[in-house]
Amino acid sequence: MRSVFLPILVSAFVMTAASCSKDETPGDPEGTAILNMYNEQNGKTILDDSDIYINDAGNFISPSSCQLFMLGARSGLGAVDVSTLQNPAPEVAVMKGYGYVAVRGVTGRVFPSHNVALPLDPDRNVNYLKFYVMNNIEDAERGTLGAVVKFVIEKPRNYWLPEWNSTPYQLDYSSKGLGEEVSVPLPDENFEVELDSNNDLTCEKQGRNLVFKLLDWPSYDSGYYTLRLRVGESYTQVRMEVIH
Repeated sequence: MRSVFLPILVSAFVMTAASCSKDETPGDPEGTAILNMYNEQNGKTILDDSDIYINDAGNFISPSSCQLFMLGARSGLGAVDVSTLQNPAPEVAVMKGYGYVAVRGVTGRVFPSHNVALPLDPDRNVNYLKFYVMNNIEDAERGTLGAVVKFVIEKPRNYWLPEWNSTPYQLDYSSKGLGEEVSVPLPDENFEVELDSNNDLTCEKQGRNLVFKLLDWPSYDSGYYTLRLRVGESYTQVRMEVIH
């Protein structure tokens, strides 16, 4: 399946990863490119494989495909942290020294916390676009013509999340009754959980534990439920088995 973004072939200077200097901490990620993005009135440069450009109002805009996240002032592209993606918009202001992330609208999932996360499904080959405004492109007579942008294509990190579509957790209710709790410890408490059930099984986050309560017996000796776990910008979808 085609990736969300493909590296740009023209109009960009691809940079190799450089060691950090005293005034560049952290350094640019490997694969970073620089692009002169002229605005709508002066050529309408498109950012990489997206539909993002700078409109006449001086905003990055994605008319149809991307959710844009304005992450605020950063010291450089390497400092653009994507671990929390909230408040997506189709249009955001172009600000010198600011970092941004672009995600295809069809790939991001909104969790109850309103955080947007990307699937770790290997078949979908999902990635995202991270970019940073280095400077404005100015003309003495015509004013601001656009912006100089650093960008890089990145994939969501795996963290400690279990493999997509695996069955990593099993709840043994063979010696328990309805309404009793079963706790499953996870490696870290920095996660969010979603469970698909027909109100026969509940799931609650308690610290670094998933606490389940079975309210009705599955119709077969074992039942399977879909569980989604989010850490930062990434989520996995797995199956959980209940044995009784």
